[in-house]
Amino acid sequence: MADTKIFNLRWAPFVAAALVGCLFGVLMTALALGPGEAGLAAPAYARGVAPESQDAIISSIRKVGPAVVNINVMLRPPEEPALPPPFRQFFEEPFPRQGQASGVIIDAQGHVLTNNHVVQNARLVQVTLADGRTFKASTVGTDPLSDIAVVRIAEDKLPVAEFGTSADKPIGSWVIAIGNPFGYENTATVGVLSARDRNLRASTGVTLDHLLQTDAAINPGNSGGALVDLEGKVIGIPTAIIGYAQGIGFAISAENAREAAAQLIATGRVSHPWLGIAYAPVTAEVQKELKLASPKGVVVVQVVAGSPADQAGVKPRDVIVRVGKREVTEADTLLEAVRAVKVGGKLPLTIIRDGREMDISVTIGERPAPEQAAAASPARPGVSALPAG
Repeated sequence: MADTKIFNLRWAPFVAAALVGCLFGVLMTALALGPGEAGLAAPAYARGVAPESQDAIISSIRKVGPAVVNINVMLRPPEEPALPPPFRQFFEEPFPRQGQASGVIIDAQGHVLTNNHVVQNARLVQVTLADGRTFKASTVGTDPLSDIAVVRIAEDKLPVAEFGTSADKPIGSWVIAIGNPFGYENTATVGVLSARDRNLRASTGVTLDHLLQTDAAINPGNSGGALVDLEGKVIGIPTAIIGYAQGIGFAISAENAREAAAQLIATGRVSHPWLGIAYAPVTAEVQKELKLASPKGVVVVQVVAGSPADQAGVKPRDVIVRVGKREVTEADTLLEAVRAVKVGGKLPLTIIRDGREMDISVTIGERPAPEQAAAASPARPGVSALPAG
């Protein structure tokens, strides 16, 4: 009996260590299996999309999807020097190129909104609905500066997308991109609103402002489609991607797209207010060089000859500190102020020149053709992007 007690006491520490080891192993196995698999309660962040969110996504796609169309275009062949008649028989004529992208039906009259780069230089535009019906479309108007275009199909029984607003959507809101990437009709991808007010310089040299950024997958063919919120409302028009990145796509805001489309339908063109300067933020170096009391405002880098700003007497190195009664706290303040004035309207500016403050009134003009506008684009940071279609 005494020997048994001695045996038990001798092995007790090892038995206890073994039990502890077993408990530790069970715990590590549970963690390795993940929440739910080991019978542990899964934390909220590991549960993925809640059922109600999933239902909202499905409902939104069903609501907007029928109004998102596939656009096929036959592009004009590039212009080449004409060959003398005797030699034409030995050379093939240049063939027109084909392209595919997306569009959104915006009213019962058959107007379809898409990107300018989708239908620009198109000699034939064909629209295919989600239900398979196909129509030949006529071009109502195109606008390279906003990258918005409107085409029309002759049909009155059409599904119509409802537009919402992007301005009230917080960063991180769920969004859905619906379009026809690589010709795969009515493809839906889900992501979030990653950022707003992004600026991109397009391949044409035109800078697109106030774009929405999303990580919802956008691919070639998504151009002109719909970026949708969980209420089933269009808040953006996908337009561009960063070709070498993942999860960085851009869309024109619904507000800007809708305004451009309305002008195209009414007049066939979009009138853009124009000041005619290139400008940059006031940095510490600029403040020191120009002997400014504060780093507020924007400094004029270039004034386009003959522009509204030139005619009003604005000069390079002027620092614009106020627009009307509003202080210019950042570069976008001036841009927004110009956009808010109609062509022919007055824009009062307060500038600092050679240490003296003075007031100038500018009569806003109409922004010129893209080639000229590109040369006068604001000197603001941004990245170049490829069209998503």
